[in-house]
Amino acid sequence: MKPNLQAVLAAVTVVGLTTGSWAQLGNQPSVPGNARSAALLSIPSPEHLRKWHELIASEPHLATTPGDLRVIEKLVEAFKGMGLEVERHEFWAYMPRPVAAELELVSPERRTFVLKETPLAQDTYSQSAEHGFGWNAYSGSGDVTAAVVYANYGTKADFETLKSLGVECAGKVVIARYGGNFRGYKAKFAQAAGAAGLIIYTDPADSGYVKGLMYPEGGFANDTCIERGSLLTLDYQGDPLTPGTEATKDAKRLDPAQVDLPKIPVQPVSWSVAVEIMKRMNGAAVPSGWQGGLPLPYRTTGGEELKVRLMVKQDRAVLPTANVIATLRGSEEPDLKVILGCHHDAWGNGAADPTCGTITLIEAARAFSELAKQGMRPRRTIVFAAWGAEETGIIGSCEWVEAHTQDLTAHAVAYINLDMASMGIDFGSSASPSLQRVVMQAARSVPQARATDGATVFDAWLKRTADAARPGQPAFGDLGGGSDHVGFLCHAGVPSLSIGAGGAMGNSYHTIYDTLTWYRKVVGEDYAPALMVTRTAACAADLLANQPVLPVDPANAAPETLRLLKSLNARAIEIGMVARTDSGSDASTVPLFPALARVAQAAERFERDTERVRAALPRYQSSVKPASVQEEPTGESISQSLVRADRAWLWEPGLAGRPWFKNLYAAPDRDSGYAASMLPALRAAIEAKDIASCEVAADQYIGVFRRLTEVYEAIGTGLERQSPER
Repeated sequence: MKPNLQAVLAAVTVVGLTTGSWAQLGNQPSVPGNARSAALLSIPSPEHLRKWHELIASEPHLATTPGDLRVIEKLVEAFKGMGLEVERHEFWAYMPRPVAAELELVSPERRTFVLKETPLAQDTYSQSAEHGFGWNAYSGSGDVTAAVVYANYGTKADFETLKSLGVECAGKVVIARYGGNFRGYKAKFAQAAGAAGLIIYTDPADSGYVKGLMYPEGGFANDTCIERGSLLTLDYQGDPLTPGTEATKDAKRLDPAQVDLPKIPVQPVSWSVAVEIMKRMNGAAVPSGWQGGLPLPYRTTGGEELKVRLMVKQDRAVLPTANVIATLRGSEEPDLKVILGCHHDAWGNGAADPTCGTITLIEAARAFSELAKQGMRPRRTIVFAAWGAEETGIIGSCEWVEAHTQDLTAHAVAYINLDMASMGIDFGSSASPSLQRVVMQAARSVPQARATDGATVFDAWLKRTADAARPGQPAFGDLGGGSDHVGFLCHAGVPSLSIGAGGAMGNSYHTIYDTLTWYRKVVGEDYAPALMVTRTAACAADLLANQPVLPVDPANAAPETLRLLKSLNARAIEIGMVARTDSGSDASTVPLFPALARVAQAAERFERDTERVRAALPRYQSSVKPASVQEEPTGESISQSLVRADRAWLWEPGLAGRPWFKNLYAAPDRDSGYAASMLPALRAAIEAKDIASCEVAADQYIGVFRRLTEVYEAIGTGLERQSPER
């Protein structure tokens, strides 16, 4: 049932924007004080955020379950109630379903383990009958009995270490702890090492009593917490059977037998289970850094006497679910669109992941819809998207991107991701270079959550994480994998940003305790973090949707590329591809090796050649009245040219070995999943120690800066034709 909505308005003063060089724009206040910008701060309210939270996170709603279908209908109703255009975008994906799982200690004595968390009297949501046993999506089915090997975090390096120690994984059940990489790569590397099965557990050193008090007394994982999650590690994202095309009901599909899905059984467990296995291990002590938080000495092997039986049975079938897409059409440039998104599916109730982000999406939509009702429709189109089946493998958003790739590549201004966005008051952002200034500008206009000194989000952010290389600016992260930005950024080339706030003392990640009770105890009853994130996301979207000329800076990729080239050079030194001239010198002082140096020269040349245009652009981007500047010979607007500039990073053939990923600037790391692989074509060549491939990749990046230069030269021609109205 849709909650009763009532806007709560408060007086908010927004200081005016001063013009200056684009390099300084991120340090300026927000847009001129007016009704729209003030309302974007005053309309969102904790009361509405709390109601949205109850609407979505009141029941378990894993993708394709009855709870998921109910949440989809609630979202459709909520967005329609705001007066937005709403599409229920259905897709049909190859989805797993748990059937059964068993884990037994076979010897030296027999014991059957419980694969469920303990429901809590203090948390009625944890008592739902819909909570089943813990499981990992896309596990192979099988029944194996074998000896045990401990593999630390199960990273590629961890399995290489075991091999160097002479520890044989073939035919064994590997046990690894969560953390260090995406869980799917633990399974991939275990399978490659010949393991018969894999057990993954949550270690108290990573998320338990070593971190703080456990739930329900505190917020950290207790001894029965089981982290569920997907295991997909394909060379593309989205539905496993329809790479590159939309997964419609009648789509042409791959043969599942030909898709590289996990083949070994994989089972997540709590540390109360893990400790009963590991305390019976009697092999050699683990290498330095492998000891976790269990009260026992960690060992690499369990010996021949210790054996476990692992049985996992899952079904897989093509099943339907849906994205919910709500659109507010722009008044003047409707083809250009700003997209905000967060997934709606969850492993359980999902009060934290993802719903504390989903509610900021919904509340931002409500704010913009209220403005539209008051006659303040955005200049450009804004899309609010609640994605399906993210937890199973970032499926829903990628299917929507694949259905609209051509339009997105041509017209999408930016994608703003809000996954799990309000987990505390410590604001942060990972962003494409062209969008960093927008985030900083938005953050300057929003009050810091729970601050008593009048600080803005920007003030607190800068104080906490200053960028050492850029005085006066906070540090940004690099976008990698793991959430719904991947399809937009890495496949369609749409510049993207993730914003959120963390710092809460706890973690209920993918357990049955990810509930409203947990969230309100650990993050807070006041919804101040969610309010702060809603306002910041709305202000960023407003800048992108309403400034007469897009306030983006694709040329910021040049200094960011120079930073990344130094990092790549350090990696080349680390793996012995580049020799140090002085064994005592810092890696950062070693000259770039030739292929990287050529790219650096192209980036520096681009900076020099476009300096005049970049210095002039802020006058247009901060104009109150629209500047009807057009370029020769295309006739496209400056905003359209700036959109096109960001597409200079697209490489249509795609990255080597994984052509679905087409962005030369960023991709998910192919050995960890979550981490970012920056300048991925160059990085792959360096990791392979392939100098010839480095030269080929360098030519690709030099081509990027040549295309960027051409766009900025065209913008410069347009700027010469007309000065901005003031």
